Amino acid sequence: MILGQLHQAIRSSYKKAFDSEPPIFVVEPSKQKMFGDFSTNVAMVAAKDLNTSPVLLAQKLVHELEQSPIFHSVSVTTPGFINFVIRPEHLLTVLREIIAKPDKFGKSDLGKEIRVLVEYVSPNPTGPLTLANGRGAFVGEAIAKVLEQYGCTVMRECYINDRGNQVDELGKTIIGAGEQYAGKYLDEIKKRVKEKDARAAGEQAVAIILEEMIKPVLRNIGINFDQYFSEKSLYQTGVYKRTIEQLKLKGLIYDADGATWISTTRYGDDKDRVLVKTDGEQTYLASDIAYHSYKIERGYHRLITELGADHAAEAKTLNQIIEGALRDQFMWGGKMDFVLHQIVRLFKDGKEIKMSKRTGSYVPLDELIDEVGSDVTRFFFLSKSVDTQIDFDIDLAKAATSQNPVFYIQYAYARISSIFRQFTKEDEFVIPDKITISHPLEKQLLLRIIQFPDLVEEIAGDLQVHKLTHYAYALASDLHAFYEQLRVQGEDNEIAQSRLTILKATSLTIKKTLDLIGISAPSRMVKD
Repeated sequence: MILGQLHQAIRSSYKKAFDSEPPIFVVEPSKQKMFGDFSTNVAMVAAKDLNTSPVLLAQKLVHELEQSPIFHSVSVTTPGFINFVIRPEHLLTVLREIIAKPDKFGKSDLGKEIRVLVEYVSPNPTGPLTLANGRGAFVGEAIAKVLEQYGCTVMRECYINDRGNQVDELGKTIIGAGEQYAGKYLDEIKKRVKEKDARAAGEQAVAIILEEMIKPVLRNIGINFDQYFSEKSLYQTGVYKRTIEQLKLKGLIYDADGATWISTTRYGDDKDRVLVKTDGEQTYLASDIAYHSYKIERGYHRLITELGADHAAEAKTLNQIIEGALRDQFMWGGKMDFVLHQIVRLFKDGKEIKMSKRTGSYVPLDELIDEVGSDVTRFFFLSKSVDTQIDFDIDLAKAATSQNPVFYIQYAYARISSIFRQFTKEDEFVIPDKITISHPLEKQLLLRIIQFPDLVEEIAGDLQVHKLTHYAYALASDLHAFYEQLRVQGEDNEIAQSRLTILKATSLTIKKTLDLIGISAPSRMVKD
C-alpha cells in the first residue's frame, strides 16, 4: 500500500526528528504534478505544536525522509507541503508483484478477525422496489464487497417490515376497505388473496410481493442476501420480549399516558420515545431496538445499517440507545455505522419522470433497469456520495459515447483486451526480464494503479463507496491518454514489452475495481 508506506516513512522520520508522534496528517496524490507524485500536510498541522514555521519544520523532515529507499526526491513548497517523487525502481517492483500475484493485489487480511453484518435495501414489502431501494441495494452490496476484499467475514441481511400498520393498510386495500395503496400490480394480488380479515390479507399479499416482486429483481441485479430477516420473527421468537426486559433492568422503560416509553433523553435525545402505543401496537423504534440488540447478540464486531435519509432522525435515536444502553454487549467494544442515502430523481429529455403506469405513483427499480440496464443503473447510483441527491439522466445512461462514464470505463478495458489480441493471448502473458518506464504517461498509470489497495482500506473505514466509481473513471482516463498518445506496435521490443506489462496491470486493476462496483468488464465493445 503506497499511501501506507508513505505514512509509515513520515511517521518514522518525524519521530527521529522530534522524538514524538506526529499529529494526524494527510498524504494524497499531488494536485500539481510538477512538484511530485504525492504530498503531505504533516508540517503544517504540526507547526503550531512545535512553535515553528511549517516550512522550517518541513525542511527538517526532508533530511530524514530522503533516507527512505522508495523516494527519488523529497521537496518542500509553501506554505509547508512536503512533496515526494517515487523511485521508478519501486514502481516496477510493485508492477511485477501485481502481475505475478494478481489475486493478492488489493486483497488484505487486516479484517480477518472482524465479523460484519451489513443490512441494506430492507424494503417495505407493500409494492415493487423503489429507486431508493435500488440505491440502497447497490451501496450496501459495494460496501459488503469492499469489506470482504479487506478480509472481513461479511453477513448480508435484508430486514423485512412484514408487520404493523402498513401491512394492515395493505390488507384493507386488498379487501376493499381502504385505498392507501394503488397500482396495477395490486389487481392480480387481489385475485389471489382469499382472506377476508385485513391483517391476514395484508400478510398474504406481503408474502406474494416479497417472493414474486422483490426477491427476483434483487437476484437479477446481483444482490444475493445470506438472510431475509422477518420483523414478525422478533416477536415470535421472544427477541423483543428479551430486549425489553434488558432495558427494564437498566431502568430505561416506563409507562405514561397509556403508552410504554424508553428514556432516550438519558443519552442525549431531545425527548423520550414511545415503544408501545396506547392501542397496544409496538412502534417501528421498538422493533428496531430489538432487531439491533439481536444483531449484537449474534456476535458481530461491526454493524452497518443502510437506510434512506428520511430515516435520519430514527437512526440518530437508535444509535443513541445502542451506544448508551447496549454497548456493553458488543464484542471488542463494537462499532455501529449508519449509511443514509439521499433520493434519486429520473430525467428524460430534460424533464423529470415521476409516475409509473404499473404502480400508479413512483417509478419502480425494475422499470429503470429494463430501460437502461443493470450496469449503468448500478454505476450511476454509486457515482455520488450517499449524502448527495442523484439526478439520473436516462438519455446519458443509454448513450454509447465517452460522455457516458460506464461506456468510457468499460471501453478502456476493451481497448487493452484489443491490444493483447494483436500481440498474444492474454492468459499466456509472460513478464519480461527487463521493464522500463520511457514516458510520463506510463508512470501516471502506475501511480494510479498502486493506489488501489489504499482505496480498499480507506473505504473499509469510511464506507464511501462512490470513491470506487471516481477511481475507475480516473484510471480509465489515464488509460485512454496512454492509448491515444503511445504505441505498442512498432516500438522496439523492450519498450513494447514494458508497455504490455503496464497495460496488463491496468487491465487487472480496472477489472478488480469494476468487480467491487458490481459491473461487467467486456473485452469487446461496439467501437472495438
